[in-house]
Amino acid sequence: MLLFWFIVATVIILFIQSRVFRRYALKHISYERHFQQKTSYRGEQVELVEQISNSKWLPVPWLRVESQLSAFLRFQHDDNFAVSSGQLSQNHKSFFTFRPYTKVTRKHRFTCARRGWYRLQTVTLTGGDLLGLTSASRQIPLSSELIVYPKPAQVPVQELPYHSWQGEQTVKRWIVSDPFVIAGVREYQPGDNFKQVNWKATARTGKLQVHQHDFTADRRLMIYLNVDDAEGMWRSVSNDSLIEQGIEWAAGAAEAVIAEGSEVGFATNMPLFGERDSVRIEPRGGHEQLMTIFENMAKLEIERTELFDRLLEMEADRGLHDLDILVISAYWNESLEQAAEHLRYNGNAVAVWHLTDPSDKRSSEQSNIAGKAASGQAEEVIA
Repeated sequence: MLLFWFIVATVIILFIQSRVFRRYALKHISYERHFQQKTSYRGEQVELVEQISNSKWLPVPWLRVESQLSAFLRFQHDDNFAVSSGQLSQNHKSFFTFRPYTKVTRKHRFTCARRGWYRLQTVTLTGGDLLGLTSASRQIPLSSELIVYPKPAQVPVQELPYHSWQGEQTVKRWIVSDPFVIAGVREYQPGDNFKQVNWKATARTGKLQVHQHDFTADRRLMIYLNVDDAEGMWRSVSNDSLIEQGIEWAAGAAEAVIAEGSEVGFATNMPLFGERDSVRIEPRGGHEQLMTIFENMAKLEIERTELFDRLLEMEADRGLHDLDILVISAYWNESLEQAAEHLRYNGNAVAVWHLTDPSDKRSSEQSNIAGKAASGQAEEVIA
């Protein structure tokens, strides 16, 4: 008989505690989550900060916080949370136990594996009783975002086009550098005069360094990036990594020109995320312009808005003149060459850089040949 009443009392207690925790477990629970910084570059590490507090007398035996995040945010291993990752997204779970009137702050470090625009939208809180017999859930909206800029590639700056100020003809070369204006140092290259050697920099780096001279004319560069990863592409890009490489080449060229104190603009037949029109930024100078270009590059969606040869023809029809034009594309054909000739006819210097898949050696060789044909010279191609 005593055992019977013990079982009855136990069942009643379990029922009451399950009802209490189901009703009050998430009461007066506040939760915040944000990125430690607003911007970053691909490959850099950033912290995701969680702050959660229990502002009531009742403890919370267990609390699970779940959210969907991009798979391109690569989290480090941590015992405080679990991550199940797919190709594009991952399920992030954090687990907590709370005493009355306590607050917990956790920081999760991750690596930005790809440029992009990452937003925290919602999290789901789930809490329950001691034995996990019952639970309650609540969804909380979030508003933090992280803009990951592309990592600017180290590009051959000497191969950027430069418009000649001597007459109406254009040439694809640098204007002669001014020997009286020193902009910094660089590594020695064959053909450099030994009078240019910077011995202090050489001793400091352990490699032969020479003075880097500035140029006597300002550059106004317009960069055009083609989203098509192959000639005859129907609609969807199949090689995203190739286009990501092109974005980083464009970022590197823009950074190099801005660093000289010159002007740069950017255009592509891709839209910003959630929009439909092609991106176009007029050439300007300064750090703010560079950040504007980087932010637009971060928010690019890899899909085509219009044919690239049509974009170039429209630019030529707008009457662009006296500009240095850099075209970055995975292929080159007759229609693109005609558009480039139209731009050259207007008095612009045009150079072409061909995107090649590093894993495809044959494709790289073919692109080098195509690059020489497109420009008539060999200095326009990087692989």
